[in-house]
This record gives sequence, C-alpha cells and structure tokens, in this order.
Amino acid sequence: MKQNFGLTKTEEQIMELLWEAEDPMTFKEIMEVAETKWNKSWKVQTLNTFLLGLQKMDLVGAEKGTSCNHYYALCTREQLVHNWTKKMVAECYGNSFGRLVAAFIGDGELSEEDANELRKLL
Repeated sequence: MKQNFGLTKTEEQIMELLWEAEDPMTFKEIMEVAETKWNKSWKVQTLNTFLLGLQKMDLVGAEKGTSCNHYYALCTREQLVHNWTKKMVAECYGNSFGRLVAAFIGDGELSEEDANELRKLL
C-alpha cells in the first residue's frame, strides 16, 4: 500500500520530482513534466496553487530568478515521513509511544524479533 504521508497524490508527485531533481526547477520545467509524464493539462493557476500549498507546508522553497522562480524541496522524503509520523502519534495517541505500540500489537503479542527491535530503540 502506497502512503502519501499527509500529501495528496499530486503534491506527492511534485515532491518526488523535486527530490529527484539535481538542481532547483523552474515553473516551466515542472509544468512540462506534468504535461508530458503525468498527462496533466493544467492551467498555470493549478500548478501555482499546488506549489503555494507546498510552500505553506514548508516543504518547498522558491528562489526568485531574473525571469522566473526556481523551486526546490526543503526536506528529504525521510524528514517528511518522520514529521508525519510524529504528528500522527501526537494526534492519534496523545504523544504516547506506549499507546502506539499497544495499538500496533492489538490483542496479539509481540514477536521476539519485534521485542528485540524495541529494546534496541529504548
């Protein structure tokens, strides 16, 4: 099962593109990928809305160039997953690791391997 970690499918596509890019990308470059690889026929405002949303989430930065903006990821995929997990544990389990583990194992028991992994973490 694919996880978007709090992002819409399109937001995740944009983030994956920026993570894979070696250099910041222009609006035009992102729009070209959307049209050619993702088969999107977006208006300029559509992509702008996604990029602004990602900027408000502090996931994307923009550098003003002489003729256009250059967009880049402000975090790694691992950082996004980490922050999303922390938020989920806070919201769903009151920041309690014990409650998270209890929900994870449910009525069952931890395997010896999982118990050893937890001991290493603690």
